[in-house]
Amino acid sequence: MSKIITATPRPTIPYEHPDAAMYMKLFKENIIRLRHRKSAYQQHDDTIRQCFANEEASLRTLCESLVSYTAEAFEHYAVWDYSHAYYPGRPSQQTARTDAIEGVSRVLPTLATWLYTQDSDAPQLTGLNGKPIDVVGIIRSALLAGTDPHHKGYWGKLHDYDQRICESADLALTLWLTKSYIWQHLNPKQQLQITTWFEQVPPLKTLDNNWQLFTLTVSFVLKDLTGKDWVDAAKYDRIKEFYVGDGWFRDGANGNYDYYNVWGFFYSLYWIDQIDPDYDPQFIRQAMSEFVAGYRYFFTPQGLPLFGRSACYRLSAAVPLLAAVDYQSDAITIGQAKRAFKTNLQYFISNGALKSGAPTQGVFEDDGRLVDNYSGPASSFWSLRALNLALYMGGRTGLWQAEEQPLEIEKGDFDFRLPAIDAHVIGTFKTKEVTVLFTTDYTQDQTPLSRRLLRQSLPNKVLEVISGRALRPKNNLLRKGITCYTSKMSHFF
Repeated sequence: MSKIITATPRPTIPYEHPDAAMYMKLFKENIIRLRHRKSAYQQHDDTIRQCFANEEASLRTLCESLVSYTAEAFEHYAVWDYSHAYYPGRPSQQTARTDAIEGVSRVLPTLATWLYTQDSDAPQLTGLNGKPIDVVGIIRSALLAGTDPHHKGYWGKLHDYDQRICESADLALTLWLTKSYIWQHLNPKQQLQITTWFEQVPPLKTLDNNWQLFTLTVSFVLKDLTGKDWVDAAKYDRIKEFYVGDGWFRDGANGNYDYYNVWGFFYSLYWIDQIDPDYDPQFIRQAMSEFVAGYRYFFTPQGLPLFGRSACYRLSAAVPLLAAVDYQSDAITIGQAKRAFKTNLQYFISNGALKSGAPTQGVFEDDGRLVDNYSGPASSFWSLRALNLALYMGGRTGLWQAEEQPLEIEKGDFDFRLPAIDAHVIGTFKTKEVTVLFTTDYTQDQTPLSRRLLRQSLPNKVLEVISGRALRPKNNLLRKGITCYTSKMSHFF
């Protein structure tokens, strides 16, 4: 029997139910976006695609090329001292300004993890154009501008259920990763300015799902940097209530079992454990190992069975595999984790998953049917979360030098169940295909037509362009009643 988790009422989120005043704000921010947006930076799209199509390229070369590709484009799109970045793409249901904050918050952790591993006092990243990129200067400027109420790039006063709560976690992680390069060189007034902005976050209300981890991440960083304890144990305990066994979390009391386990729960829990290794290491590391023991079977050299929301984060599928390697878990070998991570990047990127300096809003190239309404032009940078872990732990674990070892699907057939989530996992060696079959329905209210991917109507597309607010159909196939997912991903096309 599935674990029963006590539910809390879902709050009314203003951006999900906009009134006239909200639409006016959306329209105004959209005009500002149009004024500040720059041409699409496509100078190295072919280069990065060819790089990842090269089977002989080393993993370290691929990762360094991806960092250079990302950083160079970020410099192009950034405005107001790197506090915002207006990337091209479909808007979210937030304002265009919030989308532009995502263009910073979701890129800086990649620059920060690169910086964390450098030995030089003044490290210089080189773009694919051969020009130096001042990573320290970029991150320092962004943090100071974004937290300064008198600066045009100020990230603003936050409120309950604010999307910026989500973004604050990545910004706080950036601050923690770069503390030896930036935080320790700021004067007391600058440090106070930055912590004053972040201290808005811990008391705020969030959605009752993986969002609890965002305020916890900020709290752990503040505690580490300032000694002031903002950590709310009740929020952490609530996250543990979502744990159902076999390494899996439910994303809220009535939420899905999906890849948010990978790029939401385990990514955040890994960083919490890095920031404060004494907090709850036994649970975090044990849950990670139990998850990886089954999840490693999902990977093939050509895709994996994607299910749930936010399919555009697909490049981060290997997050828990890399974390398990760092924990020296016996659930996976370093060689198999390396192969899973590398082939996952190569498969998607060589088939068009990077464009104009960012991961596309789709599975391969842009696909409006697969872009959730909460996703904006830069949301897909969560796709770099596995890259962030690789950069952070690769040097100390021997990831770069390790010999690749075969994935489970490259060894033979397999057939097993994940009882905690009512899933049946089947691997077919001959076709190199992995299928995940859910043995219970999420919804009984379904027809052949209701299960299909819907396209956005022309009137909604026009209104989306004018208002700058997403008006796309909801295409989470789990919630539509699809129960069978294959690594060949035919259900997306």
